Amino acid sequence: MRVVVVGNFNERKAGANFYATVRKLVNGFTRNGHMVMSFSDRDVAREEGRFGLGRAGDGEANRRLVQLCRNFQPEFLLLVHADKITNATLREIKALPFAPHLAVVNLDPLFLPENPPRIRRFGEVVDMTFITTAGDKLADYATPTHRLAFMPNPTDASIESLTCFERNDQPVDLFAAIGSETGTPWRAEAMRALRYSVPEARYGFYGIDGKAPLSGFDYYDAISKARMGLNLNRSDEDYLYSSDRLAQFAGNGLLTFVARSSGYGDIFGEDELAFYDGPEDLAARLRYFLKNDAERQAIAAKGHAKYHAIFNDRLVAQFLVEACFGLLDGEDYAWPTTIYGG
Repeated sequence: MRVVVVGNFNERKAGANFYATVRKLVNGFTRNGHMVMSFSDRDVAREEGRFGLGRAGDGEANRRLVQLCRNFQPEFLLLVHADKITNATLREIKALPFAPHLAVVNLDPLFLPENPPRIRRFGEVVDMTFITTAGDKLADYATPTHRLAFMPNPTDASIESLTCFERNDQPVDLFAAIGSETGTPWRAEAMRALRYSVPEARYGFYGIDGKAPLSGFDYYDAISKARMGLNLNRSDEDYLYSSDRLAQFAGNGLLTFVARSSGYGDIFGEDELAFYDGPEDLAARLRYFLKNDAERQAIAAKGHAKYHAIFNDRLVAQFLVEACFGLLDGEDYAWPTTIYGG
């Protein structure tokens, strides 16, 4: 199958986001035998608008995507947070003689104010939206022509290549990284409260207290120096929602702390992830693993193996195709495969 993946490949940052989900999906489609063309809408818009003002390059990004589709004639067009692409452009592509299936990957939580309008905007045109939140809330965005389904944050063995569980000489006990504390100050306060409650632990906390957020190899280097990771989302109340941090932590072999309220206990066992109920339980579990490092290694190893086995790039890419093309036929995926709408 010919596939076009449109998303932010962020050439401007010269590879600093090499672990981005959009890159893993391209790898998954390719490994599954598809011919893939990547199109970075933001980079094209930025390049074409460099001598203009505001959104001067957006129109050219849209025109060039249409031209790419005319030249390549994809059967599947997947947009991964490709917000530069307009519905008018997608209608034009859908009206071409080869009429590709159109789908969106949405990696943001439903509780983010700008996300529901984005889902509904694309839902006017695309066949399907895949989102990293599961459950019946997806039905609120479904229509007779717009279907939705959950997709997990994929891991990729060529990207999540660390095996932190194999070591016991790391200088950091618990690693956590947020973009900044401005938008969600409660996360920074939770990190500080944990540091106060368990002062004996060695912390690698980034995005707070003057420690800049990490990206690129600096991020992976920090993971490699840690034993455990705290998957601290902006909220853990939406079923199975998580940022891609979960794939990066578990996929690289950290013992990963996950809020039990996230629902991931329906997929992973207590011997695969470190589930916790609230701040006090998190502190108690951290103290426990500080004293039981061999158990930390064993659980992290099982979590690493499980995540790579059930949430890998090839399986996720396969699911996107099967769900969008109506080819699901009792395939035993480890995550909920309910399709809403249509």
